[in-house]
Amino acid sequence: MKYASNKSVFKMYEYIQPFLKYSTPVEDKIPGSNVLVIAPHQDDESMGCGGTIIKHVRDGGHLEIVFCTSDNARTEETREATKILGSSVNHFLQFEVGTLHSLNSALASRFTSVFEKAGPDVVFLPFMLDNHADHIAISRAFAKSYKKNPIDCLVYAYPVWGTLMPNTISDITGVWEEKKRAIECYKSQTATRDYVKMASSIAQFWAIVKGKNIEYAETFFKATSKEYVSLVKRVL
Repeated sequence: MKYASNKSVFKMYEYIQPFLKYSTPVEDKIPGSNVLVIAPHQDDESMGCGGTIIKHVRDGGHLEIVFCTSDNARTEETREATKILGSSVNHFLQFEVGTLHSLNSALASRFTSVFEKAGPDVVFLPFMLDNHADHIAISRAFAKSYKKNPIDCLVYAYPVWGTLMPNTISDITGVWEEKKRAIECYKSQTATRDYVKMASSIAQFWAIVKGKNIEYAETFFKATSKEYVSLVKRVL
């Protein structure tokens, strides 16, 4: 299955219901020092969780980013974006764009190697039903890697090409301009789509939903690695 089916969506809502709260909490800080972001493509990290990880680094936390696919047009753009985000180490897996859904074992193996080196407390990755085959592939590979070598961490699943029902909200009002600049670094991508408008619209929507003087917000589905892998196996 390349993309998520309607059946998967219905199953997902059934299984994640216990994780959802009537009043979604706003987290001020990530509960962990070492953060690893998995980005299927060079720009997903800035779009999906850029504000939250900028805050994390400003608070003294450590950040590493895994870029799963490679695009020569984005090489310099990625360098500039990661400077803004504050990433200390970047891992480039060099797979071709659009191939991740067919490379589950290879991707899982690379994840295992990175996890062993990085020792993350928190892993950010695209939500399991985000509307892109490469994004869905990340959760499948994460689950396969976990089966071979369980990693004890928290998972923050972020949206890019869709929305999700969050159980955690991050107020990124104070760092929105930095997130915007990170997205704008990817000129090869923003030339054809207004990703800044896309990100700001989603961030403002959830800020309005939550209220409490929030202007921009990022949303996540938060679970332990064990819980997330269990959900992936049930839904995908």
